[in-house]
Amino acid sequence: MIGKGLSGIVMLGLGFILLATTLPDMVTRSETVRTNPANQTGLACSTGGSTTCDITLPNEHAYPDVTGLVLTETSPSSQVVDSTKYTIGSDSKTVSLTGLTSSTSYIFTADYKTVDSNISGSLNQLLRAFPLLLVVGLLGVVVFGVHKSYQRV
Repeated sequence: MIGKGLSGIVMLGLGFILLATTLPDMVTRSETVRTNPANQTGLACSTGGSTTCDITLPNEHAYPDVTGLVLTETSPSSQVVDSTKYTIGSDSKTVSLTGLTSSTSYIFTADYKTVDSNISGSLNQLLRAFPLLLVVGLLGVVVFGVHKSYQRV
């Protein structure tokens, strides 16, 4: 009985080691297939009397948040904008910037990821969930294997 318990723990440990070593590469590969890099220059906005403005990306950003989105102010100064100063809208195209100087016109460059045109909506969702599915699937296989080994008593 103790031997079977130890073998179950060893199997579970090997499963987690396998997962820990392969998961980063799997995530990178699925994101490479799912997304394409995009660069948009000349994105203009004016703050008017406020300290905020919105810019619109020509293509949808691949993520629901600012992951992979880098804004660079090109006018009136040249600097990378701190990611805490902008958010992406629910349409994944509108970027709202805060903390700007009022009554100023700005021009930005956006480096971001778009969903590959060959990836359908459902395949995109599947590829986004791939790491979680991999973890749950491997855990299920290990637990099922350990359970079957206990049934052979």
